[in-house]
Amino acid sequence: MEAYDKAIKLLATREHTEKEMRAKLKQKGFSNADIDSAIARLIAENSLSERRFAESFIRSRLRKSPEGKALLRLRLKDKGTPASIADEVLSEAWESGMYLKPLAMYYSSIERKKGEESARITLLRKGFTERELKEALSLYFTVSESESIDIE
Repeated sequence: MEAYDKAIKLLATREHTEKEMRAKLKQKGFSNADIDSAIARLIAENSLSERRFAESFIRSRLRKSPEGKALLRLRLKDKGTPASIADEVLSEAWESGMYLKPLAMYYSSIERKKGEESARITLLRKGFTERELKEALSLYFTVSESESIDIE
């Protein structure tokens, strides 16, 4: 199997950074020349995209266990995403408010189990600011009130 074919199979399961792809292909025993060729082709075809990886990664992290902008930036850096792309994608996600609903839902989940103060502290430790938390809670309580109105 060619390095390119293996890379396509890996990309069929999820997006990857160039750094991740290089490491996985190297682990499979492909030569540096084959890896370089495969990656150049993937980038030219837009099959391998740092930006798409960053967008997908942020959506996934916000769904599973929301984290603040700074922590996500560090995680993206560890994955090999260039800082300029990470900053751009994170800025877009925060400007669109993509984090608000997941943050509010996560807060609510922790609050039910451990209480308000524990939920607040947990989210601050995960890198959210007081302002972001306040904005998300405002959204959460607005949603809760409208849902109870619909039920009655």
